[in-house]
Amino acid sequence: MTVPTATHRRLDQTASLTAQVNAAQRAAESMRPPDRRLIDDPQSRYFVEHPALRAVLSHPWSADAALRVFDRVWGGLHAHIALRVRYADDAYAAAIQAGVDQLVLLGAGFDTSSLRIADAALTVFEVDAPATQAHKRPVVERLASHAQTVWVPCDFERDRLYDRLLDAGFDPARPSLISWLGVSMYLTHDAIDATLSDLTQLCAPGSRLVVDYIRDGVVAVRAPWPGANRITRLVARRGEPYRSDFTERELDAVLVAHGFQPAEHLGVAALLSRYDPTDKSKLAADDWLAVATAYRR
Repeated sequence: MTVPTATHRRLDQTASLTAQVNAAQRAAESMRPPDRRLIDDPQSRYFVEHPALRAVLSHPWSADAALRVFDRVWGGLHAHIALRVRYADDAYAAAIQAGVDQLVLLGAGFDTSSLRIADAALTVFEVDAPATQAHKRPVVERLASHAQTVWVPCDFERDRLYDRLLDAGFDPARPSLISWLGVSMYLTHDAIDATLSDLTQLCAPGSRLVVDYIRDGVVAVRAPWPGANRITRLVARRGEPYRSDFTERELDAVLVAHGFQPAEHLGVAALLSRYDPTDKSKLAADDWLAVATAYRR
């Protein structure tokens, strides 16, 4: 394995803060009244250690106020982070019903799927940077998941996913569901191609891929949504810049080139229309993020 450079060590150490912010968003959303909340993911709060984020989660009022400010400044981002969970959960349920028993979380962060999915037959492979896993693993093991969790440390820019998953016991002869959320925008096109090439070899026909991405123009800070341009500048200042964005057609072409048949794209507006048709959440629908599903041919 290649020894990480100082830059990669710094990114590994700070990545957990990004994961904590996302976990805090999901936890805060779960504290809203039942008729307004988009997701129910209370386990997310167990991964929030930063004092300021914990203070936000100390009361439903402060949690709701923080989400409203977040949504005003970075429109579309909270709706996407919350609703990609709903979308992925639907994909998990459909895959399990179809007999899929391997779930791979690529760049798992503080995703709580292994805690929320009550299916003892499902093996969840959590693939992420070692620093983030060091924070997450003891919490998951303490909370006792229903599913079997296998921890797979991996740097997508440097390690080969194929080798990492096979060494962890993944069976490429059986169909699987790959969940790749909150990652593609931080990777180079070369790293995305390398990961998809590995998935081509790892995924049996009928396997499913759920991936999210940012729209074309966001990386260059030329998006028509001010919030997207603000967050692009912010993540660049923090040393975690967005590196890849796509049109739907561009992403479809990349997926097809690697043996996946695109099935669906849902941007922020479409996710809100599906999961919040009466607009009870009152969230911005700035359409600069999207989630897609594809099937291994």
